[in-house]
Amino acid sequence: MLGLMGSTDSTTEVVLSVAALTDVAPPPQIPTGYRSGRLRVRKWVRSYLRNADAGSGEAALAQACAEFGIRPEILSRRIGELDSSEIAKLTVALAWASGSKWLTLIDPFASVPGHVRTGLRNRLADLVAAESRGVVFSSNTLTDFTVADAGVANIEKGELVALGTLEQVVTEPRGSLPAELSGVNVYSGLARRGWLSIGHSAVKARTELDGKVFVTLGWRSALLSLDEHDEAFTSATVFEAIVIGLRDRGSCIQAKLSPVDTEMGLALDVDLADLAGVDGAVRTAPESSSPRGFGVLHPGLGASISDLRANVKVGTHVFAEVDTSQLHAYSVE
Repeated sequence: MLGLMGSTDSTTEVVLSVAALTDVAPPPQIPTGYRSGRLRVRKWVRSYLRNADAGSGEAALAQACAEFGIRPEILSRRIGELDSSEIAKLTVALAWASGSKWLTLIDPFASVPGHVRTGLRNRLADLVAAESRGVVFSSNTLTDFTVADAGVANIEKGELVALGTLEQVVTEPRGSLPAELSGVNVYSGLARRGWLSIGHSAVKARTELDGKVFVTLGWRSALLSLDEHDEAFTSATVFEAIVIGLRDRGSCIQAKLSPVDTEMGLALDVDLADLAGVDGAVRTAPESSSPRGFGVLHPGLGASISDLRANVKVGTHVFAEVDTSQLHAYSVE
């Protein structure tokens, strides 16, 4: 199994290119457009199997439906009457029923509830392993790639930028999506004379590498405060930044920061608060500093979530200190 990670446009283009090869089943795609929701499922299924040149047709479909837990009566319904789980199961079953050595799927597990998603992924992986067939699929969800033991390809702007195991692709990301999925900022850097530098910023660290590198920094590897002289800061590399964006990500509230002076600081995505109450890797402030309230990751921004919301908005100036021990560098080559 090969999972394609990247923007939807890029990965869809690659899936369709693979589908054009010999002995590869095209990706089943639910019809869209005017009145498509009134189309009978059976008519769409038959059309796909003809296009996929599936020799065994109805018999193979019945077997595939049984394998993926699809009730036979679903074929008599209209496409617009199916829920997301039924569509996902039917899509995978159709590709399987094609009988092709290789299957292609475009984001096959999208919009499926968690428990159904996990079961469908695992069932597909088990069948693929048992019958020695191959699957090329796209997704933007990290957990979907756990079934792709053969590898994950990161596609950025139509180019292959990384190919390897899931661990390799997300641990040392070379593109924006794996960095996003693994919760890190990624930069281009330079290692020279024992020092690692990122652009012209004052954020530096010791390294044994040499030459051009990528550098990652986790979303919880910086400490923020409204006070430049906060006692929690322990180094001289504190820089001023402006909050240019706020967003929710899972249980976290996150900020996007832009340095006031690029000669000093870095652009950063930083977790501000975790409503699951997890402290993560953020350093604990000294006892003399503000106490840490529920979910608060940076006491210097406010002792509570209410304080944080009042103090930090788009346009707010904050001060940041990067934990340089958390910088991870790896060669561009």
